[in-house]
Amino acid sequence: MKLLRTVLLLGSLSLCLNASVRATTSFFLKNGDRVCFYGDSITEQRFYTVDVETYVRTRYPQLHVKFFNSGVGGDSVGGGWAGSINLRLRRDIFPFNPNVVTIMLGMNDAQYRPFNQAIFNKYRQGYKHLIASLKSHLPGVRIVLIGPSPYDDVTAKPGFPGGYNGVLVRYMQFVRRLARQDHVFFVDFNTPLVTVLKKVEKISPKLAKDVIPGRVHPSAAGELVMAQALLKAWGAPARVDSVAIDAANRHITEMKNADVRHVLVAQGVVSWTQVDKSLPMPIMALHETWPQFPPTSIWGAPSPDMKHTNAATALIIRESGFVHDLDRQMLKVTHLAAADYELRINGKKVARFTSTELAHGINISQLPTPMLAQAYRVLSLAWEHTQIRFAAWREVQLPMSNIGWFTPQLPVNVNSGPGVAKAKTIVGNIMENFSQLQHLVSTEEYLAAAPEPIHYELSPIH
Repeated sequence: MKLLRTVLLLGSLSLCLNASVRATTSFFLKNGDRVCFYGDSITEQRFYTVDVETYVRTRYPQLHVKFFNSGVGGDSVGGGWAGSINLRLRRDIFPFNPNVVTIMLGMNDAQYRPFNQAIFNKYRQGYKHLIASLKSHLPGVRIVLIGPSPYDDVTAKPGFPGGYNGVLVRYMQFVRRLARQDHVFFVDFNTPLVTVLKKVEKISPKLAKDVIPGRVHPSAAGELVMAQALLKAWGAPARVDSVAIDAANRHITEMKNADVRHVLVAQGVVSWTQVDKSLPMPIMALHETWPQFPPTSIWGAPSPDMKHTNAATALIIRESGFVHDLDRQMLKVTHLAAADYELRINGKKVARFTSTELAHGINISQLPTPMLAQAYRVLSLAWEHTQIRFAAWREVQLPMSNIGWFTPQLPVNVNSGPGVAKAKTIVGNIMENFSQLQHLVSTEEYLAAAPEPIHYELSPIH
């Protein structure tokens, strides 16, 4: 908790030193959007995709957006073990009718070797086919091309001159040009994560190994940096809310994205009720340890222990500037009479601050507040929502499609016979039940993120 407190105080200090914050007037995602994340095993890990979903749910509780993850390990622009690119599109994207599709491919395409022009040409042509197919089948779709995430040539010696990440950077440069040429969105995951990796490696070579364990697949904390890059590119606001109170005059001097009521001062205790329009960002793996690669289907939802702080995650958060960029829940109380105060929220002790700290403003986003506990509930539901999708797709639909005649979107590959129609109906019903279950969990996500009245108390410490 000491390390976490340091991260939050540094974030608050950075905010004070940089008053000119980029104003966001419009967020990329709109009400009613349907987002499909497409890619290889790094997308299949589900970390950055769930981070993005959770941010949207907690920051915009009234924004109705649906999310689908269609990442498959080993995939390339031509497809992979789960099917050719055309099959993958017909089965894993088109049925959801998304109007936003993100694509991150390249880690497998370059084949973990020095740059090869023939291999690159295949990537170039495959990518163009992928974009053309999306535009043809999904008119008006907003495509987001993501440069390949990095291969770790920082904490381990490159296998050849220039390193494999140097090859991926060349692939990313092509993707950037392609996005410009086809007038679609582009986001760079590689540069921000390499930058953080280098910073962490200088501070702690041991903890740096936790950014991209095994050199290919980022950890949950590493993928938070990727989610950060995507959200910032989409114009995501940094502010959760911002409240300032003049204790001497019981006057609200600032109230942004929150509704503050009933400011009272009695016997030195300052209290008020607040209804926030957003929740802070719950950070996966900050208060628990997550596997680098969760199982395909069922893996338990996040269950943080707030008494424990994962040192690697806290360091990555600090060096990435995540809290400053995307998670500011600012509280400022001026003209306090005592030197030190205890903050209680809904009767629960949260932290102690000096009156000087409170006068400058503190960021309470990652403190153990009821709001953060509520946000972690949303994160758990977002993870469960994604898990249901994977259980249905990877454990039922995909195995059945491999034998040819269970998936409605695919042509029949075997002769019709007794029981085939019935089998299709049974599997269709199973998939429909999974779909209904996804909808129920998604509904619970919205309910869990609904604003609630919160009671604050600042009591002097004598």
